[in-house]
Amino acid sequence: MTRIRTIHALIGLGFTSLASPPAQATPFTECPTPAFLVQKNVAEMFGVNLATGYYQTLASNMGTSGKLNAMGFSLHDNYMYGWSREHNTLVKINAAYQIEPLTLSGDAPNLSFFVGDVALAENAHYLYMRGAGKGLYRVSLEQSEPGYLQWQKLVDGSALNLAIFDFAFHPDRHELYSVDNAGRLWLIDPATGNAESLGNVGQSGTFGAVYFDVEGTLYISRNQDGLIFRVDVDAAAPVAELFAQGPASSNNDGARCAIAPIVDPSTANIDFGDAPASYGTLLTDNGARHQLVEGGIQLGAHVDGEADAKVHPQSDDVGFWYDDEDGVIFISPLQAGADFLIILQATASGYASGWFDTNGNGQFDDNEQLLTDTEVVAGDNVLLLTVPEDAVEGETWARIRVASVSGLAATGGAPDGEVEDHAVFISDQDTQVSFYPGLQQQATVAFEDNWPMTGDYDLNDLVVRFQSRQISDANNNMVRLELEGEVVAMGASFHNGLAFRLPGVASNSIDQSLIRFEINGQLQSDSPLELGTDDATIVLASDLKPYFADSSTCAFYRTERDCTGAGQFSFSIRIPFVEGLNLADFPAAPYDPFIFAAELSRDPALLNGPHRGLEIHLKNQQPTRLADINLWNVLDDFSNPSSGLYYQSANGMPWAIVIPYPWQHPAERVDVSAAYPMFAEFAQSSGATNSNWYLPANAKTELLYSAEGEAQ
Repeated sequence: MTRIRTIHALIGLGFTSLASPPAQATPFTECPTPAFLVQKNVAEMFGVNLATGYYQTLASNMGTSGKLNAMGFSLHDNYMYGWSREHNTLVKINAAYQIEPLTLSGDAPNLSFFVGDVALAENAHYLYMRGAGKGLYRVSLEQSEPGYLQWQKLVDGSALNLAIFDFAFHPDRHELYSVDNAGRLWLIDPATGNAESLGNVGQSGTFGAVYFDVEGTLYISRNQDGLIFRVDVDAAAPVAELFAQGPASSNNDGARCAIAPIVDPSTANIDFGDAPASYGTLLTDNGARHQLVEGGIQLGAHVDGEADAKVHPQSDDVGFWYDDEDGVIFISPLQAGADFLIILQATASGYASGWFDTNGNGQFDDNEQLLTDTEVVAGDNVLLLTVPEDAVEGETWARIRVASVSGLAATGGAPDGEVEDHAVFISDQDTQVSFYPGLQQQATVAFEDNWPMTGDYDLNDLVVRFQSRQISDANNNMVRLELEGEVVAMGASFHNGLAFRLPGVASNSIDQSLIRFEINGQLQSDSPLELGTDDATIVLASDLKPYFADSSTCAFYRTERDCTGAGQFSFSIRIPFVEGLNLADFPAAPYDPFIFAAELSRDPALLNGPHRGLEIHLKNQQPTRLADINLWNVLDDFSNPSSGLYYQSANGMPWAIVIPYPWQHPAERVDVSAAYPMFAEFAQSSGATNSNWYLPANAKTELLYSAEGEAQ
């Protein structure tokens, strides 16, 4: 549970404001999220995002000609404090990263400290030096105390003799923690100087910068290689988990506001993956993540930032007209024991690594890394990889990462680059897979639900993005059909159901007991097969409206200007077939997607209008036998079954279209012919002309609904 502090702001300072500090000698105005790091013999201040390891210089001149060490951030006055080698005393560090030497009184030790921190429970700086005659000291920073700025020795270094290089106060407990050079985690009681070993964390070295976050998680940065590890100090057996790659230095010292979260929740400058959480995607699970750096390396044309991952099936790409997972192109399908080609589209030179969950256990195991620190250059990088022979057939996930640094794991932070997670399908050696509209593509089906009236003709009453896969065996018999997709827009006042029909396929060709059907990642117990139809009809939803709640500002989902709406409907269905259904007898994709009325009344013109009988199909697609034929040739409909004409107006315009592309639909109440001027001629010619009408280049973009939630 997140710990809440009411006396200090938790909004962290971004790097932009840190890089442009105020000129006056003022304290910091709030509790910063980034960590502070001082390096070099002439002290320079850096800001470090511990979540990614990204850092930048905050001050190359701090007003001193020597080192600074033993730093701590004070929540009591919002200054930093540290030990100055030049002045041999404590210094106050303001928001401009300039030092102010402090005059201390009392029995001053003739020491130069490099271990220190400011307490949270009291306004005091604690400093430590190991060895006899040295030890743990306290200096009050509270002006109202009688001992203000006076030395107080708490314990001699002969009794507290630890090979540590920094320590940090826990955000909730008046306790100090550190990891020594042998990897032992220590808890130090600052009141008594007693130290307790909590176990070995499994990493050794000089940990010159030690930090806490508001959750009580400890972060340690190793000088030699800059690696940042996180440690759960309350675990029965604490382990240092590699968290990010930070800056290396022979001289490190760090400070951080201990009650700040590790990532500012208001920021959106980190790229996360979106595979299911089991793959290590969320920040709490040390999910794969990259700092977004202007001009840095990335995959493809698009990348989006967030403060934490949005995992499948609630991915942040759902509903966008583009997918930022656009830099990894699968040229050939994945088959057990076979080679496959991918193209990595990089924007700069760097290193690429990739993991494929070939055993289907929901994790990226160490032996599932098929791509390791491969050098890539700006542009297309064609790579040949091999699927292991023992790979398990089925849908699984792949993770591809690029960065300017090598050595990335399937999880953890990186100072730049991008991570792309892709749902992939692995077939066994005896099956073949056919994808619609393509191996790594999705199609769009869009409906105008005012039929048999033209209505506003914005074709956004329901917009669904989907992909299908046909799996057949070596004898060309159908094994399974798979459909996946999500609703990306719903500008409908009416209640509609959504279905796919398989023309010419009997329901008894399907092994109903083995159907697997999920909505929003949740397994459904009811069969989606509809009764009473001649052809197998898969009802994905009898009414979509309940999945999308009306908000206080808009009634529709991703169609109105300045409003995204609320809700989600994603689906995944596996339809197995009994033996004997030949692939040649199976209908071609996209089959027959259609909607149907899910309420008794649609419009006053229809009087006591139909319920299930009102179906809306693609142009010239014959409906199911449950359709109400009395609605043909009513109002604007020009259906003529004897001529094979269905669901079109007198001038040949349809009420439903399929586009083999992630189509960007018009904004609410914008006629599709106005948003896409080439559409009318395409529709009226039944696709003979203007076949690329749907591309953004052929649209009036100001009339389209944008991914950000408004017409652009």
